[in-house]
Formats: sequence, structure tokens, C-alpha cells
Amino acid sequence: MAVVIAIANQKGGVGKTTTAIHLADGLARRGSATLLVDLDAQGNCSSIFLDPVDREASVHELFRAQKPARDLAHKTRNPQLQILPSVIELAEIETLLAGNVDGFFRLREGLSWPDGPEYVVMDCPPNLGLLTLNALVAANYCILPILASRFSLDGIRTMLDTIETVRHRFHQDLQVLGALMTMYNDRTAISGAVLEPTQDLVRVFDTRISRSVQVEEAHLMRQTLFEYSPGGKITAEYEALIQEVLHGIEKG
Repeated sequence: MAVVIAIANQKGGVGKTTTAIHLADGLARRGSATLLVDLDAQGNCSSIFLDPVDREASVHELFRAQKPARDLAHKTRNPQLQILPSVIELAEIETLLAGNVDGFFRLREGLSWPDGPEYVVMDCPPNLGLLTLNALVAANYCILPILASRFSLDGIRTMLDTIETVRHRFHQDLQVLGALMTMYNDRTAISGAVLEPTQDLVRVFDTRISRSVQVEEAHLMRQTLFEYSPGGKITAEYEALIQEVLHGIEKG
């Protein structure tokens, strides 16, 4: 069975997509067969690895027609990484799922894949709609990227309440691996001020992801940081995060 990790926060602009891309690509570069699932209709994860795809060859069809992920996954230039891409039509799926009694479970069922990937990493949309809830129901673990801001604290409380509801109603084994501080600058007072109260709510990864223009440069080139800047500081931070994630999974 695959280890399934959801990258989730109902707030946008907190580094979910960048985290999902680099966690998935980094795990694959370590030799683990990995599937990256793009659940955001903006399709930013997908754009790093693929040209635009048709709706029929995307995660849209997993939800609409209940096609299995193994029939929809695309190869990438990383031989150990596959991607289940998004399309703009995915935004319509919330309405479709709302009228179905199995609406919360389609992703979990679609990811059932004998002899499939070792890891599945899911980039969730910036809301707490049915796509995010599908991801939480399907996941073993959740990572919560957050910014150093007051509003991030309010957001993480909401996320933790939602995760607890999913545990209680659907999936008692779901675990939060931790909150990940992104676009972090330890020279600012707000970074330190937010860190301590966040630690009171949830475990915070020791790794901090710094703010860096290299992320946008890499995305512009449709590359990951492992390709664009393999010896860079922020690339090393993602390597450290992956090691922490693996350690957390090993500890259970």
C-alpha cells in the first residue's frame, strides 16, 4: 500500500504547490516510485511536468467517471515520478460530488492501485471543499504549509478542526506530520512571533523553507529546484524536509 500525503491549507499563497512538487520529485529522486496528484483546478503542479492535457486524461475523470488513477497517470521526465494532472474543468467537480453519497470517497477508491507507487503526494486546492476533504479521507498523513503571519494561526486552527472531523467521521488513522513554515525569514520579528504559538497547536517541522526568487525562476523554466539549482540553499532545505518527512513516517 502506498503512503499517501496531503499538502493542505485552506489559504492560498502559502507554498502548497511548491511543497507538493518538491516532496514528490525529491522522493522519486531517492528511488521511490511516486505519484503526484494535482487537485487544484489552476493546474500549477501539472504545468511543471506536462503540456496541457485533455479532461479525459486528467484527475477530473477519476471523480466524474470513477476511472482509476493507474489509467490516468502520466509519466514525467523523472522516471520514478508519475503525475495525475489537473484541468480547469476540475472546478466543476464540487457540484457533481455534492449530490453523491460516495462523494467523500472517490479519490481514496481511485487511488487503489495494486503494485502501484510507494508514495502519493497530493496538492490540495486553497479551500476546504469536497476535493480537499477527498484528499484528507484518502491520506495517511497531512502536511500544513503556513506563512509567518497572524492570519496563518487562524487558518491552521480551522485546518486542525477539519482534520479532527475527518478522523472522527471517516478516517481515524489520519495523522498530521507537521506544519511547515514557508517563505521564512528568521531576521523578522513576525517569524519568531508566529512560530511559538503555532508550536502550541501542532508540531512544526525543524526545516524552514526560506523566501527565494529561485522558486519563481525555476517555475518559469518549468523545472523543479532539483533541476534548476541542485546546489542551492532552498534546494537543500527541501532535501532536509524530505528527510524529516521520512523520519516522521518511520516513527508513525
